[in-house]
Amino acid sequence: MINEISTETKHKKLIETHNNNITISDKNLKDKFINFENSRLKESETLLYEINTKPKYFKRYGRGRIIRVRFSVNIGSEFSGDHFAVVVSKNDTAYNPILHVIPITSKKHRTCIDIGNILFNVEEIRKLQNLYENTQDNSKKKKIKDCLKYYSNRDNVTSYAIIEHMKTVSKLSIIRPINEYDYINKLKLSDEKLEEITNEIIKEYIP
Repeated sequence: MINEISTETKHKKLIETHNNNITISDKNLKDKFINFENSRLKESETLLYEINTKPKYFKRYGRGRIIRVRFSVNIGSEFSGDHFAVVVSKNDTAYNPILHVIPITSKKHRTCIDIGNILFNVEEIRKLQNLYENTQDNSKKKKIKDCLKYYSNRDNVTSYAIIEHMKTVSKLSIIRPINEYDYINKLKLSDEKLEEITNEIIKEYIP
């Protein structure tokens, strides 16, 4: 039987946690701590969503799909922050609440696969530019511009799939597309790159 603790004790622990978070925030640290406050807020919001909504069905993701994941702020050298990631789960279903993913970064790591400039999709960028030029609706133009700005910053940036940081994440940690003009749902690794990743996973994790 799980020992129950009093409300007073629970609140005391939460207050201590809050004070620790304030202390960390006041240090104005960089790197993984840059978005520390937003990370902690999103964590609590996601937990409340899980408790209140109790989702039974989830979006299905194919192997090789590119997604954005909120990895939070983690201890030591564990992967942290909001990053793109490659889905490596096989046979995902709408009943499955988790995914196995490999984070993507622009920095080379010990075990990583060069997946090229996959985030800057020239064809999709051109489509957005044409749509922007031929759209009169200002609200639509703003949404399109937001997507163009977000992905244009990734021009000429090589991405790497970091094999050593492969991990399991909740689908509730997946960040939604910017808006309906975001082309992230169309991004997928080639079969050749997936095979390369599979071989590196075997080398890294199977003796």
